[in-house]
Amino acid sequence: MRSFQADYVFPVNAPPLEKGILLTEDDGTVIELLPADATIRLQDMGVLLETHKGILVPGFVNTHCHLELSCMKGQISPKKGIAGFVSEFVAKRNSFNDEERKLAIEQAEKEMILNGIVAVGDISNGADTFGLKAKSNLYYHTFIECFDLNPSKTEESFGRALSLRDEWLRLSPGSGKQISVVAHAPYTVTPHLLLKICALARERGSILSFHNQESEAENEMFTVGKGSLMEMYKKMGLDLSWFKVSGQSSLRSVLPCYEGVGKVLLVHNTYTSKEEVQWAEHCSEQMSKAKTNPASSQRIYWATCPGANLYIENRMPEYAFFAGQEHAVTIGTDSLASNGSLSVLEELKLIIEHSPEISLETGMRWATLNGAEFLGIDKQFGSFEKGKKPGVVWITDAGLSKLSSGSSARRLV
Repeated sequence: MRSFQADYVFPVNAPPLEKGILLTEDDGTVIELLPADATIRLQDMGVLLETHKGILVPGFVNTHCHLELSCMKGQISPKKGIAGFVSEFVAKRNSFNDEERKLAIEQAEKEMILNGIVAVGDISNGADTFGLKAKSNLYYHTFIECFDLNPSKTEESFGRALSLRDEWLRLSPGSGKQISVVAHAPYTVTPHLLLKICALARERGSILSFHNQESEAENEMFTVGKGSLMEMYKKMGLDLSWFKVSGQSSLRSVLPCYEGVGKVLLVHNTYTSKEEVQWAEHCSEQMSKAKTNPASSQRIYWATCPGANLYIENRMPEYAFFAGQEHAVTIGTDSLASNGSLSVLEELKLIIEHSPEISLETGMRWATLNGAEFLGIDKQFGSFEKGKKPGVVWITDAGLSKLSSGSSARRLV
């Protein structure tokens, strides 16, 4: 048995507890939360109290990462916009051998563990990370990502994703609930492929994600058929004669395809308006009401990756649009191709610095319990509740309502 005390303990499912004491089994399973005056009881039990300056929080949940891109750290120029980022990425992505990729992936996972991350929603376009994930102590949900801008190759693209899924299941039998086939983004899939992805998700009860409105160019492509993405595709020689301009934003153009899918994570949302946040959640609510089976109810989750947003577009979402418990916000680190580190705490610092109206208590929910709920692992992770084993993270130089530039995370359990 172990006990931990800090200036404040953030259970996440309840208000922070000043001088609270967290009592756990040796393996980190939560026994109970105790008030500050329980120290005498612990002494009588012969339990040593571990005291820390700062705050204690459950392990972080990183809902959006590209672990396989870890070898590309520092390889792409910052602040060039999405089209510039993609062009440079395509030119450099094959510049690394298998050993370099493997070492970078292993080092990146170690970094996440040191930074207090206990669970990850990870994007895969290949099998480079599968061996590590199959034996890792971190919880992973793998999103097999589809790209397809050639309607004649839809079946081939979808078949490749299914083959990758099956390869994962051979490595890790019984983990079918930890893998999904998803679209990369509205601007990188054909309508037919998107319909196939959503049909598979409905059939298997899968959670889905897609990159949403990371750039203004994405919206321009759907509203007027122009912008830097369309120019990039022309330079690449892609035939987009099949593409139909909807006259609406990318989100409004594709979200109806997700009807009947239980949980959908929209990633980035850098250029999502307040009206579209409300529209998407209303749309999801109406689709859920139309279902007779509560298990098929839909909920929209919003993943923010501020470090990557600044790196690529030099812009962050308007977090005021997402304030309030009714919005299920999560935090992701994106990849080392577009970020300097894989730390949910560093992302949270950026959010609060940019938007002081987001309280630390709210931010901690975004960083832990909301992500656990999206991944379907909230019976174990996300909060300090009896019987859970969420990990215990000590954050230094922090208080009830503040983080500082020097705040750092250390995993205690």
